Amino acid sequence: MLRTRRLEAGMGLRELAASVQISPGYLSDIEQGNVGPPKAKVILSIARALNIDKALLLSSARKLDPDLSSYISEKPGAADFLRMAKDKGFEDDDWERLCKMIELTRLGKGEK
Repeated sequence: MLRTRRLEAGMGLRELAASVQISPGYLSDIEQGNVGPPKAKVILSIARALNIDKALLLSSARKLDPDLSSYISEKPGAADFLRMAKDKGFEDDDWERLCKMIELTRLGKGEK
């Protein structure tokens, strides 16, 4: 997926590697799945360089957005909620239903 996105952006392997300050060999290994996903910081740099949504790359690498991690750290209720969801074994359809409920009830800042 990363290689496809890079090519769609018209960027060469060496060019992208230089712009995110990693070696071309390492970037090639990432693209080919020869190594595990890089750190979130590298993924964010790649997303910026390719001008694509960081959430797309982070989720495909199964990495947590550092902004989200900070939010969870700053909001104890968020961590408690996620812990409860884990304990209750939330599945994808539970999350989808919960998102719909949040939209319908207009919870959150600026939604009142």
